[in-house]
Amino acid sequence: MVARLDPNAAAPGRFFYGWVIVGLSFWFLALAYGIWYSFSVFFVALLQEFGWPRAETAGAFSLFVVLHGIVGIVAGGLTDRVGPKAVVAGGGLVLALSLAASSTIAAPWQLYLFFGVGAAVGVGAIGWVPCVTLIQRWFRQRLGAAIGVASAGIGVGILATAPALQALINAIGWRGAFLALGAIMLVVPPLALLFLRGRPEDLGQRPDGVPPRAGAQRSDDARVVDRAWVSRPWSVRSAAHTWRFWLMMVSYGSSSFTTSTVFVHQVALLTDAGHEALLAASVVGLMGVVSAVGKIAWGFAADRLGRELIAALGAGCMLAGLGLLALADRFVVAWFVVLYGVVFSAGYSVSAVITPTVTVDVFSGRNFGSIYGTIQLGAGLGSASGAWLAGFIFDQTGSYHPALALAAMASVLSAVGIYAIAPRKVRLAPGRVRTGDGVRLSR
Repeated sequence: MVARLDPNAAAPGRFFYGWVIVGLSFWFLALAYGIWYSFSVFFVALLQEFGWPRAETAGAFSLFVVLHGIVGIVAGGLTDRVGPKAVVAGGGLVLALSLAASSTIAAPWQLYLFFGVGAAVGVGAIGWVPCVTLIQRWFRQRLGAAIGVASAGIGVGILATAPALQALINAIGWRGAFLALGAIMLVVPPLALLFLRGRPEDLGQRPDGVPPRAGAQRSDDARVVDRAWVSRPWSVRSAAHTWRFWLMMVSYGSSSFTTSTVFVHQVALLTDAGHEALLAASVVGLMGVVSAVGKIAWGFAADRLGRELIAALGAGCMLAGLGLLALADRFVVAWFVVLYGVVFSAGYSVSAVITPTVTVDVFSGRNFGSIYGTIQLGAGLGSASGAWLAGFIFDQTGSYHPALALAAMASVLSAVGIYAIAPRKVRLAPGRVRTGDGVRLSR
């Protein structure tokens, strides 16, 4: 069994090493975004100890996500040019040191420096952009499924990190929790250096693990609708001269606005509404479970049914979840919190599949990492503004309801944006085929 996983022994017709890449990405994303989504737990602990204003405290997370987006541009470009090993290994080391430094926080500027800057660099270097850039080299026909499986790691990270952190904070304090997280991150560099491989061709394999044959090439070509668009050698500069590029930034940013509004403030909102702190933290873990399953299911569905339909279904679930969260102070019972967590996370999980697959459909090529990293800056700005604005609104009004209304509007905008981008007019989803009278599901 060990020999089958040896990258130097991989060959066509044997074990497809792309699934090792998916598995590694799963765990890197679990570690990176366990940190991202656990901020809501640290947020409450810091407020309780220092009594800082919520907008000022949440501002560190806003800085984190903006810088994370900027780092994504650099990390994507470096992954294109020098490969994933150095990028991910270096990011893991930076993240470990930054979390350890965060245990010494005594003033807001330290929170901004150690978490807002240091942790953002680390998460950006081991996280979404490098992993997606790598996976899209290994998969074509099963891209949505592969990204769905890998991104399920984010849900597992949420599940494992948030409730465990709350229990750890209760036992040894938030400083000890930061130190423990830093120690865990030290596993990333050796895993990256030992097992990451940049392209299937490096191991004598092909995307999706299929042997070289004319039929595989025809299958990929059959997806192309706009050949003039697909044939262009896309770069960041040429992509930025298209309306689809900017609409992607708006759509991805709108979705991220919604999710960051919720994930940063939901624990505080639920505890303000009268729910127990451990229950509020535990629902974050529940959302991790649901989103992990959802990302896998949505990934397969996006390959089969198309990107636009799945984006609309996800937005509908998020809208329903936001409505439930707005009623949290009227139903102070555990089942209501669980219902909210299931519904919202089912919708949130769609974005993890849709944003990379839509970008691959429209802008795939040798510079994909740089293009996707640049577009993801829009998601970073959306996350930053959602996290900070929700805190500012609460500080001014004493309520999160106006922020939830804005989040609902942003969710609708994100789905409308995907439909307008129309990836179906560039490449069909792998499960769709053209016929003489239109497009239908393949068998």
